[in-house]
Amino acid sequence: MPAGLLKHDGMMYTGATPWHKQGVKLDNPATAAEAIAAAGLDWQVITEPVYTGSTYGGFIQVPNKKAIIREDTGEVFTIMGDGYQPVQNVDSCGLLDEVIAQGQAVYHTAGSLFNGRKIFLLVKLPDDITINEADVIQPYILLSNSHDGSQALRIQLTPVRVVCFNTLRFATRDSGGFYGKHTRNVLQKAGEAREVLGLATAYYEMFAQKADQMLNTRLTVIEAQDYLQKVYQFNPDKTYAEQDHRVKSAYETTIDLLSHPTNTLGGMQGTAWAAWNAVTYYVDHERTIRGADNLRDDKRLEASWFGVGADIRQRAYDLLVPV
Repeated sequence: MPAGLLKHDGMMYTGATPWHKQGVKLDNPATAAEAIAAAGLDWQVITEPVYTGSTYGGFIQVPNKKAIIREDTGEVFTIMGDGYQPVQNVDSCGLLDEVIAQGQAVYHTAGSLFNGRKIFLLVKLPDDITINEADVIQPYILLSNSHDGSQALRIQLTPVRVVCFNTLRFATRDSGGFYGKHTRNVLQKAGEAREVLGLATAYYEMFAQKADQMLNTRLTVIEAQDYLQKVYQFNPDKTYAEQDHRVKSAYETTIDLLSHPTNTLGGMQGTAWAAWNAVTYYVDHERTIRGADNLRDDKRLEASWFGVGADIRQRAYDLLVPV
């Protein structure tokens, strides 16, 4: 089992090794069925009644509650209300198949985290974007789903910067992605998801425009420092020495990343594009993740796509390109 995945997790990928360096490599582009099998996602989630012990002896069923259980391991993920409807992994693939509905799109990465509590499917779309004649951005669709009630089923557009495999997703008022609650009709919403993601062309055109805008925005050294202090939320009432050591560490590491080779590509150094990419590189590759060594990679992946890392990335973007 690759480091960073728990005992009952798996992951697959095609093409170049992803930045998280996890998974079983498939030599050919994956179909939905191949992705499910190679990533070890071919298991079911079942529901069972919940019981509690009675002071009078025996057990009493808890009304309006059910246990969400991974069938093959018997692990109880969570307790949810009766209205919660699990979305099976194979059905998530089926939904994504309906949404993309194009033969050129292929499953690039798939897997689970935390023994299957969260699963993800990453689909590569055709037609890469080139920034500054040298910086290639590949367009992806990311489907993520939880089996423990921690998030709704999500389908989002996710650009990836090839030179360093940074994820560059940003939300807009017009295309924040598709969110489906775990109810009985979520799998009937492929049309709604397709309509949202049908904006992919417009989204990536907008992305290219915003990237070009950042590329043509120069930042002085002082402006870059001020920007990064806002990204990492320095306390304005404290001196530099008094700032939280973790905040200072993030800031200082990102300052160094401004001159990283990936942020000088094509003469982009000294621009807002380079500054944003320094932050995204920090989030995906350098940010300190606490915990056991064998859990850090999957925690970094989760944080980058769904958690604190994603929040940092979004804040960094918003400070440069206000909505």
